[in-house]
Amino acid sequence: MIIDGHVHIASEPDDAGFRSPVLDGDTLLGLMDGPFQIAGRPRRVDRALVQPMISPSRFGDPADHHRYVHEQVKKHSDRFTGCFVANPLLDVRRTIEVMRGLVGSGAFRAVKLHPTGHGYMPFKSRERLDPLLQEVGALGVPVIVHQGDPPFGHPSQMAPLIESFPQVTFILAHYGTQRLVLADEAIYVARQNKNVYLETGWGALPRLKEGIAALGAGRLVFGSDCPIQEIGTQLRPIDVLTWKPPIGINLSSEDADAILGNTIARLLSLS
Repeated sequence: MIIDGHVHIASEPDDAGFRSPVLDGDTLLGLMDGPFQIAGRPRRVDRALVQPMISPSRFGDPADHHRYVHEQVKKHSDRFTGCFVANPLLDVRRTIEVMRGLVGSGAFRAVKLHPTGHGYMPFKSRERLDPLLQEVGALGVPVIVHQGDPPFGHPSQMAPLIESFPQVTFILAHYGTQRLVLADEAIYVARQNKNVYLETGWGALPRLKEGIAALGAGRLVFGSDCPIQEIGTQLRPIDVLTWKPPIGINLSSEDADAILGNTIARLLSLS
């Protein structure tokens, strides 16, 4: 099973915080079917963890922000699972209320924090983030955190929260490399905290090798960040890891499947 743990969908350009062309649910389904060559055989992406674009809607209400994603998850429940984007700068009580409802419905199985897009320093925003993370812990879902660009996207800035919430699973997105290569920092934070996983998207092949050597394949999860990235280009490094050295590392089929979907399926409590 392949699960893409990081995809953004929207219904119209006004929903997109970066004012870029959007990816709708039907188009995503076509992209997921590939086929993609993995270890010499064609495969598809079986499920995508979908979230809205990052900026809140013009009304600033979390329910409005997630309406299209919720509709698509209900329509394609066999292929899509929802990820709730929590902006701590909005009304925290309302955010928790909507998050609890969507996760409680079973349609949403993860929460996303985007310090860069929303503009806050994680360790200086504890009065707003702590109540959100307490609720996430009670709901039993992982938190995906955007990483890899200054001044708010450094893995070390998340360390105080990660240490304070050992019962919460954190997934550091983009391997800490979206704009600035902070992969070493991301690997270090994960080594120090067993509740931290690294998302492979944006990660270069040498950095993925280093992460597997330091953490084991079971601590890496696949995510493409589509439509900013294309799914196949982000799957390609995982395929190459199965090659013989010096290009690959003879990654076993079991370890490749863990990265591609089995580990995140467990974290999302998917059957």
